[in-house]
Amino acid sequence: MPIRAVFFDVGDTLVQHWKQEENRVLMLEALRREFGERDWYERFLDAEIAPPHTPEVEEHLRQETNRWAAEWFRNSQIGIDDVHIDRLRTAVTVPLDLVGSLVPGTREALAWCKSHSLSVVLVTNTLWRGDDEVRRDWERFGLADAIDHIVSSHSIGWQKPHAAIFRRALELSGSEPKEAVMVGDRLRQDVWGAKRLGLSAVWRRPLAGAPQEKVDLEPDATIDDLTELPAVLERWR
Repeated sequence: MPIRAVFFDVGDTLVQHWKQEENRVLMLEALRREFGERDWYERFLDAEIAPPHTPEVEEHLRQETNRWAAEWFRNSQIGIDDVHIDRLRTAVTVPLDLVGSLVPGTREALAWCKSHSLSVVLVTNTLWRGDDEVRRDWERFGLADAIDHIVSSHSIGWQKPHAAIFRRALELSGSEPKEAVMVGDRLRQDVWGAKRLGLSAVWRRPLAGAPQEKVDLEPDATIDDLTELPAVLERWR
């Protein structure tokens, strides 16, 4: 069956060079702009607000960022009655182009998909970014017109590889599993998560040494560079 949709992971698939220290500085500046000086900013930015989880346990893939943040403040005995949690979330969502850059071949791969009438959906695990923030990131990259739909783990409430995030992408693109391809750099989150639902999967091999979880499903194709993607997709059209 010919493909109708291509789903893309974002981090280390389409965007690279995450500048963690710069990201922290920008988050701190954003908090000060939004809420003035507070003595808890450093503690908050250092915190691991997400509870420990085992990826193999489906329920552990549920994402509730705002609840996690509220519980962290409560457990830390920090009063924030004048701070709305979702306002805090959007404040610390630093624009992606300030801390990362497009992977070489991203523009060309997205343009190829659009020129061949394929629906393009970003399927991304994000702690703070919701669908709206992801859309704004791609507006800043000048590529919003190349993206048809966005499914972020924050907005849907489930992280990859949970089936719900892929099913939402299928629903938005109007595709059956056999008509969709997932492209990503993580074997469990992207390849295994997609293939167990019947999608095809292209693994963008990450830099040497990047940790990967063992999975029992193989990608349908492997690429080292996004410039290789159009030739792979052409075989399935």
